[in-house]
Amino acid sequence: MVSIPDYVASIPLLGCFLILLPIIIALYLLVGRRWAADRTGLVAFGIGFTIAIIFFGTNPIVALLASAAGIVSSFPISLMVVTSIFMITYMVRSGSLARITVFFKTLGSGNKPIQIMLINVGLGLFLVGIGATPLSMLPPVMLAMGYSPLVSVALPAIGYDPLTTYALLGIPAVVFADTVPATYWATYYPGVDPLYMSGHIFSLFMPVVATGIAFAMLWIAGGRKLLFNREAFSLALITGLTSGFVCILCNLPWVGFTPLTNVFSGLTVIVVMLAYAKLRGLPLVDRSVLTEKDQPVLESMGLLRALSPWLILITLCFVTNLIPPIYYLLFTQFALPVQIGNITIKLRVFWNAYFWVLIATLVAIPFLPHSRSVMSDTVRTWSRRAWRPFLSAAIFFALAYIIRYSGTILLPDGTWLLFPQWNQVYVLAHVTSGAFGPFYPLLAAFLGLLGGFVSGSETSAIAMFQPYHQLSSELILANPLVVGASGGIGGGLASVLSPAKLQNAAAVIDEPGIEGRVLRFAVPIALIMTAAVAILAFYWAFLLP
Repeated sequence: MVSIPDYVASIPLLGCFLILLPIIIALYLLVGRRWAADRTGLVAFGIGFTIAIIFFGTNPIVALLASAAGIVSSFPISLMVVTSIFMITYMVRSGSLARITVFFKTLGSGNKPIQIMLINVGLGLFLVGIGATPLSMLPPVMLAMGYSPLVSVALPAIGYDPLTTYALLGIPAVVFADTVPATYWATYYPGVDPLYMSGHIFSLFMPVVATGIAFAMLWIAGGRKLLFNREAFSLALITGLTSGFVCILCNLPWVGFTPLTNVFSGLTVIVVMLAYAKLRGLPLVDRSVLTEKDQPVLESMGLLRALSPWLILITLCFVTNLIPPIYYLLFTQFALPVQIGNITIKLRVFWNAYFWVLIATLVAIPFLPHSRSVMSDTVRTWSRRAWRPFLSAAIFFALAYIIRYSGTILLPDGTWLLFPQWNQVYVLAHVTSGAFGPFYPLLAAFLGLLGGFVSGSETSAIAMFQPYHQLSSELILANPLVVGASGGIGGGLASVLSPAKLQNAAAVIDEPGIEGRVLRFAVPIALIMTAAVAILAFYWAFLLP
């Protein structure tokens, strides 16, 4: 008698449909029903869990343990969301964020191209690099500077997109490095830190993607008139190439600044734009743009005091990442591996960004207003806001691990035994590599875009699709790091399409419903840039060793 898994394995197209069904349903719920990402994720997980057990022969205990392992593996992103929301909430309640926002408004000297690149690329990269949220902070700044609500939402949403891989102190790159099998690193890159090599592969795409996004921002802000303005065109080119090549420099394996890539790239763009303004004779800081309402905020506290959480965080990140003995101690010696079933996960609690975001926030409390009402309001608001983003991030990791360990049975001695023909990654890889052959690398970036849109996170898209890209690439003798990186970048480009992120940006400027108008600009840009990444991946996948 043929079992259900054997029957499904004998019909590859049926297997592919069942594997993709949770993602298809999630896409429908997000777009058609406008469900929130966390609620959508729970439904997708439930469907994926059931399919893995019934149709792919996964032992229920294995499925539960794999799900738990996925949730634990999500901590670098899910707990980062929790701690960054705590930091930002406290900065709002203490008034420091308002003071920083007033300072942001004084930058740019009234020159539109400088403002666009300085604030949305430079500051955007810097903020998302240390764990802050440009989509919550920059739209009000852009609106106060006279930009339309659509532009005020769209530019912050797209400005940091190219380098999303290095967001939150490089967490997506860390997850990518951990997802690639250890045997692969040991065989092909012995003696090279997998994190730095992962960051390096991603960085090769950055000059093209970052420059393309910079030009797209001009088109959003001013159409053809601004796009073909000589000064604006030059500044977009300078911004894209600067951020892209600084990214490459930071991720050379012998440099190894991967976690701080966005910090360095963002700061470099800021310095370049301010230097350009200085050469033009424009004031670096122009307080004439401030209104009467801004004056009390300006006088409420000093700028350094307001910036103290970020300054402390940057100092801690430099110490833990740029001093080799400390980095080795926290990243390798104190990796804190935990075993869940047959899955080993390195927690790296004392290296991960979420730990230092929390520490930086706590250390900054004495420097900022910290009355009982401020602190209680912070905790109350944080506890209400943080759990849903945490669940959204964690649940898609759980689904990714269900896919990865599907087709696994549990032997009497507790050992896990994987049947490859029942495994979802194996089924998808063999079908798509057979159908597309050497053209498979053209598909990976678009799968990443889909995964990033559905999950709302490049990191989740990497966790979901990287094992599949790895096996598919090996079957066609392509470079799996290049193919996987293109999928990750596709997931990063989906940030501008994320309903949850756009809703958040629209809400902070009281423009609910503007998301649809933003998407009409964002979708073509995301598709064009994803196509560019796919073409580069197709070329490099068979060229780079």
